Amino acid sequence: MRTDPMRVLHAYLTALPETAGILVSASLIDRVKGQPSIILDGTGGYRVIRHRADRVDFTINTYHRSMREAADLAYVLREHLLEDLPGTVAGGGLVLDVTEVHSPFHLADMTSGEYRYVAAVALYLTDAST
Repeated sequence: MRTDPMRVLHAYLTALPETAGILVSASLIDRVKGQPSIILDGTGGYRVIRHRADRVDFTINTYHRSMREAADLAYVLREHLLEDLPGTVAGGGLVLDVTEVHSPFHLADMTSGEYRYVAAVALYLTDAST
């Protein structure tokens, strides 16, 4: 499988109506303190079926202006990822399934002092052309 899992998740999240105007990125580069943001950290994974399917783990950090807004965004994303993403084609990949590694929880960013919720999911995906 040659599809970039980050491209798959990024394409899906940036197409959601709830993320309009929110930074979705794989890094904190160019992010302004206080800016509502979704920061994606690829944390590993493994090949499930040779040449066919991978499991890819992501930590999803949601930042917002208040704790409530950060929580609301985190739980909206959770619902979309677990309920709507499976069976979807995005960014060149077909998402077969999504499992929750851990649900969102509050973890203030110790560097910036901002409100942040952290969650983790595992995506099972294959190339969309397969």
